[in-house]
Amino acid sequence: MNLTELENDVFDLCEKGDRRAQMQVYNDYAKGMYHVALRIVEDTAQAEDIMQESMITAFAKINQWNREATFGSWLKRIVINNSLTYKRKASKMPTTSFEEYHETIDDSESIDMENAGWTAKRVMIAMKELKASYREVLTLSLIEGMDNEEIAQIMGISHGMCRTTISRAKTSLRSKMELI
Repeated sequence: MNLTELENDVFDLCEKGDRRAQMQVYNDYAKGMYHVALRIVEDTAQAEDIMQESMITAFAKINQWNREATFGSWLKRIVINNSLTYKRKASKMPTTSFEEYHETIDDSESIDMENAGWTAKRVMIAMKELKASYREVLTLSLIEGMDNEEIAQIMGISHGMCRTTISRAKTSLRSKMELI
């Protein structure tokens, strides 16, 4: 990733605490990061708070951003972590151990929504009916496009547990889709 000279200047100013530069970055990223938080916490006020806290954290720790990854991906990771932390603290996200679900999972299954004639709206309606942990893992996997290793790391679960949860979430989503 190569930043333009202007982008480098803006991020350098942010690192120095320049409020105008921070406001410019905030305006560029706030809407997208709000929607990331909203998909996870499903509460508009809380999503707004998480987005703002995440921006404050990003500006406070911007010197830790190595500029190898895009600022947006680095910020998105902060937003996702803050959203999941909120859910854990609110006891809305139950945790389970891998041993409870120790079984072989077929990763080759995929949901072919287009050929099945499903619309994004119907999928989102069905996802709202899933239990919280399934909804969260599918949001990270299908909507945010994260791989299993990233999801496992973010959610603080093992890779095997992540695969199991995704597989069960997809199965549950298919069942919900049949009812819609």
